[in-house]
Amino acid sequence: MEIAPFRGLRFDLEKIKAQGGDASPVVTAPPYDVLSPQAHQALLDASPCNIVRLTLGDEPGATPSYEGRAGLLEDWIESGVLAQEDTSVYYACTVDYVIPGTETSARMVSLVALGRLHEFDERIVHPHEQTFPKVVADRQSLLEATRCNLESILLLYNDSAGEIDSLLEEAASGEPLIEVEAAPGEVHGLYPVRDPAAVLRLTELMGEQSPIIADGHHRYTTGLLYRKALAEAGQQVPGSDWQMMTFANLMSEGVSILATHRLLKLSEGSSVSQALELLDSRLEQAGEDDWEIRVETASEVRNYRPGAEVLAGKQGASATSYGLVQDEIIGSWLAPFAGADPEVFFYKEGTGEDAALREGTGDLLFRMRPVGRGEFQEVIDGAEVFPHKTTYFYPKLWSGLVLWRLAAVEAPSGD
Repeated sequence: MEIAPFRGLRFDLEKIKAQGGDASPVVTAPPYDVLSPQAHQALLDASPCNIVRLTLGDEPGATPSYEGRAGLLEDWIESGVLAQEDTSVYYACTVDYVIPGTETSARMVSLVALGRLHEFDERIVHPHEQTFPKVVADRQSLLEATRCNLESILLLYNDSAGEIDSLLEEAASGEPLIEVEAAPGEVHGLYPVRDPAAVLRLTELMGEQSPIIADGHHRYTTGLLYRKALAEAGQQVPGSDWQMMTFANLMSEGVSILATHRLLKLSEGSSVSQALELLDSRLEQAGEDDWEIRVETASEVRNYRPGAEVLAGKQGASATSYGLVQDEIIGSWLAPFAGADPEVFFYKEGTGEDAALREGTGDLLFRMRPVGRGEFQEVIDGAEVFPHKTTYFYPKLWSGLVLWRLAAVEAPSGD
């Protein structure tokens, strides 16, 4: 993976305070694709300079003007609200947090850099899930208008020895450029990597990696399509071969992989008990400790694991519990009860799945275990992708810590 340092755009908090009288401007936000309209509005109310005004616009739930957001970006740069680094740098980004659903503290350390774009068939950058054309079209229109990476995407490298992490931890030992408490107990910090030897070693070590996209498939695909569109039009935009990326270690305990549960709504008149009888006939019963698929109704819980007959002929993604539940159990076995286009609601652990089941939003809750790191790597190595909403990587990258305006890319320098 070829990476390069860049001259980041960062919010000048002192300038914002001076211009608007805001004693503590709230400029950062969760990534655009996890924000509800209510959370979007709260961030708009928090500051006239919040990053969501660029990533999502000024009207929650509406499709704002891409040109208007590009104009706002220009205004912020000209007024000094956003200021560019004097030199190109790498950044170390840290997130200290509590793993959701537990009381366990963790720390993710990551590298923020430019990464060269590669088509997926080159097998240098790997996807792990599918994208949706409507979302890609939205992000592409925004990129075309702004020519700026407003948010970073998260990719995972495989470094069981932890040498990259050690270099980043060393860089993060000083004062942060910006530090944000994203939520109680969750703090994000951004630090420049100043040591020339560390810069060159990080470049070398990342050159041996073929990272996996964790979050940001739509934005990565957008970068590929934007570059292709420019080439077809005979246009050149400096930096269009590159994208701002954040790299974290898949083998580090600082990267959490959380489960995503499925709540299935049965068709009107369908019997829950008959659906359970079908599952009983095709899956093996399991105990409290060895289950792979747990099915909950409003009144009972059943634990299952797939037997040899169900797994026969399956490998890779189709043999995982997520592949079985999404594609075979919901998509095929339960089609007589839920229809050919079943209504499925997705929940991370503890985000309302129990209440939704009690209130009748759905009838069968498939409670999943998190995908294992080895299982995840194995599926990617087999050039496959998981079903939609399989993995939920945590923590999420906070938007607004640093942006990158497309420009000519400088090679790393050092001694």
